[in-house]
Amino acid sequence: MTNPTTAYAPPVDEDQLLLKWIRRARESQMSHYDMADLLSSRDRRIGWLATALTAFVGTAVFASLNEATVSPALRIFVGLVSVTAAVSSALQTFLRYAERAEKHRAAGARYGAVRRRLEAVFSGDRDARDGHYLTAIRDELDRLAEDSPNVPPEVFYRTQRTLSGERERDAGV
Repeated sequence: MTNPTTAYAPPVDEDQLLLKWIRRARESQMSHYDMADLLSSRDRRIGWLATALTAFVGTAVFASLNEATVSPALRIFVGLVSVTAAVSSALQTFLRYAERAEKHRAAGARYGAVRRRLEAVFSGDRDARDGHYLTAIRDELDRLAEDSPNVPPEVFYRTQRTLSGERERDAGV
């Protein structure tokens, strides 16, 4: 049995095709921006953690130089915090959150440009409707899909729900 909310209905005319592409371009644009925000947030959290832990370890080591005897428990604690700081710094470098966020921002901007072109075509802008505009737009969407970083399904579905809620509010539902 087919679920009516997930059944795919292919477009039957050019206007439906354009509307479907506009919706998908907007979903892709916003999901890439959402992913960029998520990755930037993770980068900041790990960065703050690494900075705070490194500052603590540096202060603790400096303070321990002034004391003749430091308890073994304090040495173990400072050692664990030091290892945690090193691991946090390594994770920040390895996971490349900032770099990945920038790639998603760039993909979002490119999807936004295609969406605006699609909206111009849909609105009847004569300059946007050259002889092969559908082919050119489809090719650009295909290139974007190939070149853009992957957005995890949970982020994409959350973006779809958010946009769907906006459409309902705009329609007065």
